[in-house]
Formats: sequence, C-alpha cells, structure tokens
Amino acid sequence: MRSWSEKKKELKSIDPTRMNELEAVAQLVNAIHQRRVELGGTQKELADKVGLHQESIARIENGGSIPCLHTVFRLATVLGMNLSLHGIEAAATILI
Repeated sequence: MRSWSEKKKELKSIDPTRMNELEAVAQLVNAIHQRRVELGGTQKELADKVGLHQESIARIENGGSIPCLHTVFRLATVLGMNLSLHGIEAAATILI
C-alpha cells in the first residue's frame, strides 16, 4: 500500500486535462453512490443488476477503481438516473 505522500506526488504529476476527467468521473460515481444509498440498495444488489461483483462496486465507490463510461451509464440507468452534458460558455468560446 502506498503512503499518502506518494499518492499526493502522483496526483500532482497528472496533467490538468486528465485531472478534470478524473474529477468528472468522481462526481458521477459520488452521485451514483448517493442514489444507491437513498434507494436503500446494497452494493451486492446493484452489482447483480449490472453483472458485476460486489467487490467491483465497492472499489468504484471508494475510488479504488475508475469505471469506464459504459459502466457508469449502466449503474446510473439501473438506479433510475440519466447522464447529461452541459455546455460551459468559456470553453465554447475558445473552440469557436
């Protein structure tokens, strides 16, 4: 197991674009976790519904594993959630 100081060094070395991606996934996973808890479901029940192991759900929820978009979508759908994207005006003006 790595120490926190090692983990902090690793995080500082991540480029800003990748860090934004990781933060976005973390927000999605947090919303999924909160929804599961609100509905009173267990990790095992959620895992069974999406075809994963309970341990995989635990790793996703505690940040030990970064899920792909397909997995995030499946988890959200089973929990009655949908995913949507919203434009950021500052970013849009840079691209146009």
